[in-house]
Amino acid sequence: MPRFLFRLLVVVLLLPAVLLTVVRLVEPDLARTAQLQAFTPAGLPLYAAALVLLLLVVLRRATRHRLLAVPIAVAVAGLALHVVWFAPLVSGPVPRPAADGGPTVAVMTANLLAGAGDATRLVVEASEAGTDVLVVSEVTRGDVEEMERVGLSEVFPHRLGQDGAVDGAVTATMVFAREPIELVESLDTTFDAMLVRVGDLQVLAVHPAPPTLYSDWKSDHRAILEVAEREEVDVIAGDLNATLDHAPLRALVDAGYRDAAELTNAGLAATWPVDGGFPLLSLLPPSVAIDHVLVSDTWTVTATRTLDVPGSDHRAVMATVAPR
Repeated sequence: MPRFLFRLLVVVLLLPAVLLTVVRLVEPDLARTAQLQAFTPAGLPLYAAALVLLLLVVLRRATRHRLLAVPIAVAVAGLALHVVWFAPLVSGPVPRPAADGGPTVAVMTANLLAGAGDATRLVVEASEAGTDVLVVSEVTRGDVEEMERVGLSEVFPHRLGQDGAVDGAVTATMVFAREPIELVESLDTTFDAMLVRVGDLQVLAVHPAPPTLYSDWKSDHRAILEVAEREEVDVIAGDLNATLDHAPLRALVDAGYRDAAELTNAGLAATWPVDGGFPLLSLLPPSVAIDHVLVSDTWTVTATRTLDVPGSDHRAVMATVAPR
């Protein structure tokens, strides 16, 4: 390999990887770095590829090991650190449901991209999956009308929340359920969020502002954490606009909540971006996990998966939860 091309490849691989590592470690109080932090898992393959490339060159140029010592050390250290961060998503014990803990509850969360997502398909998917509680962000009046045409009220006879009046409204969050819904508390956040009781389950349905609205993003997550710590919240569900690498979600983990994908060792259950927001990238899979179902330490997750919502820039998340 020509020396120039080798150096270029090493820089192309290591530079963004190191940037992701530094941002994750330092967490600068900036909107741009909060957005970048969502892509922390990408550092793992970048470091791995750089290390493989460097080792191949070492094998071919046995007399020049010292020149490559620094980039190899950087790649090894960065790879090890990212493995530590990523490992909980694919390893660890899965708490079992209580033997006599009662029936499971299927929870789904979806973002309809302010009227652009296929609302009818969402109802069909939720019905076929046996969903008991459906949390929908960026839902409009037109979405609800479309959902009614395919039997929304038959599948979910109970609902709470106000839909957005027009397409393009991103603020509305609604909860649909098979059992009656009781409003416990409405949160003072940028977009609609509420704590509800559905049967024996307390669900915190949330949609904090994106990190592009940085001060709102931080204050919304503070409000979510405050309610989660104060109340007996069983499930937190919604488009949280944050990954497990962000401080707000790590704070929820410290408070005793576990992400469904992490709890079941499902790996990176990426939900964004999908073709709805980035049509030129429609052939690429989503790379960021910002939609979540989290459970308290009195509940576990027996299964989880993501589902397509045509037209939306998010995938939906489905999780089956059970008492421990």
